[in-house]
Amino acid sequence: MLILSVVRVLALTACVFATLHNLASIQDEESNDGESSKSSLIYDGRVGPIKVGVIEAHLTIQGQSYELEGSISGAGPIARLLDWKGEFAATGILEEGIPITKSYLLTEVDEKDGEEETKTIHVFDEIVVISETGKPQVERPKPHGIDMMTALFANSQCREEMLVHDGEDPFVIKLWKQKPDQKLRQGKNYYSGIAEMCRYRFIYDDDEVRKVDIWLGEVEGRIVTVRLSIRIPVIPNGVFKLRIVPPKDETDPDTDEQNS
Repeated sequence: MLILSVVRVLALTACVFATLHNLASIQDEESNDGESSKSSLIYDGRVGPIKVGVIEAHLTIQGQSYELEGSISGAGPIARLLDWKGEFAATGILEEGIPITKSYLLTEVDEKDGEEETKTIHVFDEIVVISETGKPQVERPKPHGIDMMTALFANSQCREEMLVHDGEDPFVIKLWKQKPDQKLRQGKNYYSGIAEMCRYRFIYDDDEVRKVDIWLGEVEGRIVTVRLSIRIPVIPNGVFKLRIVPPKDETDPDTDEQNS
């Protein structure tokens, strides 16, 4: 399970990801509780030349707390064949800039044979509650670590090691390679500029080694994820690029100049 938690993103990459509306923007604002910032980020996804979906993530940081919410949906020709979508949310605290998940909610909706099937994973306190269409509700102990979406979108630095969970199972992600001050060129409409590449390796499901590159760049004063590259055996990598301007024409080809 990991497009909604990275390898789920991998397993479904050939079937999901592409272009939403609006631009990615980051706004700083003041509140009675002190300074807060909100990042609204949209990532278009491709497998090779094919647009397959979009991830939308909204991150709010208030003092030493954070809230993350977003969605994943199919787009392009794949969306006409697969009626699938997912939503996620997480809350937590920041310790020296490092996020620690307190609660996590993941909902997947899939239409099969004209009927909607839903799976919800809710992590809170010390338990996980799993609800799935046509099955009895399950409770189990809370997995250790931070949730995958927090690891992808709430981190602002390369980490030597992260204990991560997908809502059900924990696994360790280790930094394999780090490349600061790289010139990232992603084509029109997408973030291009100086970025740091963090390449991670982890073992997930049947002892298979997975790799994911998280590129971090500065957008309006905040370090955010500007590119995800999910390395998939046999088929082209799944790539998500941060959109910085709204699309003028969905049919226009995009130029992706960064292949690292």
